[in-house]
This record gives sequence, structure tokens and C-alpha cells, in this order.
Amino acid sequence: MEASEGDELEGDYVSLILQAMAEKSTPQRKLAVLTGISKSRLGVLLHKDPEKRATMTLPEFERILHALGMNLVHAYVCLRTFKDLDAYYRKCYSTAVLMLCDICVGAPRKMIGVLEELGGIDGTEIRLNWSPAFQNAFIKKVTEEVEAIHKRRNRLTDDDNFDL
Repeated sequence: MEASEGDELEGDYVSLILQAMAEKSTPQRKLAVLTGISKSRLGVLLHKDPEKRATMTLPEFERILHALGMNLVHAYVCLRTFKDLDAYYRKCYSTAVLMLCDICVGAPRKMIGVLEELGGIDGTEIRLNWSPAFQNAFIKKVTEEVEAIHKRRNRLTDDDNFDL
């Protein structure tokens, strides 16, 4: 990784933190209390001018994210997902993205359990090139479930007969 690419990512993470602070109405003073990082240190870490920023340590980064209700996976996936998209998408879909992160973090452990229960199938039979098929199947299932929820809601709101 070139230094300029790393600098760009650091700037993106600081922007992500600043956006999260704004969305959660968390000023630096409150963030300092929540993280145990001094207000002056936060000011240097989160300076709007990247040239004036200090390098953030991983423990500092994790504490800041935790105080904002995020973790490393959330931060990375949010950057990848919302890069080059309008702020509207982050506002509308950030909860869905965070939910998907949590699903994906928990899925490997559950997959190990399923493979163990199936017997005769071990991890060596799994292929990375299966990822797109699993991703498509997952999205299809989520789509079906959301459509079913919408149909149930519409049935309740469209029905004029409220007889019990």
C-alpha cells in the first residue's frame, strides 16, 4: 500500500467519525468523556485539516468507534459502501449496512457449527468462488422477506373492515 493511499483512508475514517458525531449529536467534549481520550487529543486526531492531524492509534480508533456505536468492521464496510455516494444514502441505509455487518461477523462461527452438524463436510470443501452465489441467495431471501413484510403491512392498512 502506498503512503498516499493510506493517508486517503485515514482521512476517510476521520470524515466517517465526524459524520457519526454529527448524526448522534456528540460534540468532542462528550466524546472525550465517553472514550477517556482528552478533548485536546481528540481535537488533534479529528482536525478538519488532514495536515494538522496526529496519527490515531488503533486503541484510540476502537474507543472512538465504540463510543459512536460502531466497530472496526462497521467503519470499514461503511467506507466501502458509501464511498462516492450522496450523504442521503448513508442517512437512509446506514442501519441496514450495520445490520449486515453484524450478520456477516456472526455467520462464520455459525457456519462452522452447521458444517460440523452436517458431518462429512469440512472446511476444505468450501470454495471462495461460491461467494457470489451465496451473496445473491442472501439478497434474494432478504428481498422476499421485505416484500412479505410490506404485504402484511398493506393488508392491515388497506383493509377497511376492523371487525374483531
